Amino acid sequence: MGFYTLNIISIYLYLKGKVRMIGNYIEKNYKEILQKVKAVTRNHQDTEDLLQDCILNLLEKGSDYTNKIVEDDKVQHYIIKMVHIQYNSSTSPFYTQYKKTLLKSVEINDDILEGIEDIVETHQDTETLVKEVKLYIGNLPVYERTIAEKHFLTGDSQREMSRYYNINRIHITKDINNIKKNIRMSFNKDNYKTK
Repeated sequence: MGFYTLNIISIYLYLKGKVRMIGNYIEKNYKEILQKVKAVTRNHQDTEDLLQDCILNLLEKGSDYTNKIVEDDKVQHYIIKMVHIQYNSSTSPFYTQYKKTLLKSVEINDDILEGIEDIVETHQDTETLVKEVKLYIGNLPVYERTIAEKHFLTGDSQREMSRYYNINRIHITKDINNIKKNIRMSFNKDNYKTK
């Protein structure tokens, strides 16, 4: 727990005359409580502020109430429950102060939407091109189709195909390069918005 945080809580406790059991408990267990609060808020940037607000709310309950909670060993449970409610409720002061302003600062403008539409269109064009190239490969003669499917679709290397079919690797390389050249000539890249 930071020096500043401890001082604020200690000053508050002193001013309210409650520097008894609850102050000692919070000072001893602050790191453990903070870790549990981070789990609830999924490490939100304002987690520590929320925790401090909840501690101050607990302290305002009065010394009788806070001493009873300490005696019953329910302090962590109480604070975690308050944090959970504050963090998840859209009517809580935390939501109004922090989350709502954060959500307002992330406005979606038309440029972002256009960028998303372009990405979707590019993805669809890429899928279309892939389907058409697969169809083209499927219509090749048997030898060329077999080599193209093995190399482009299943990812076999030229060396693997050379060993499997017992064909010189130089011939397979030449045939694959011819197939690539024919595919490039058959499909005009400008007709597709691809990645």
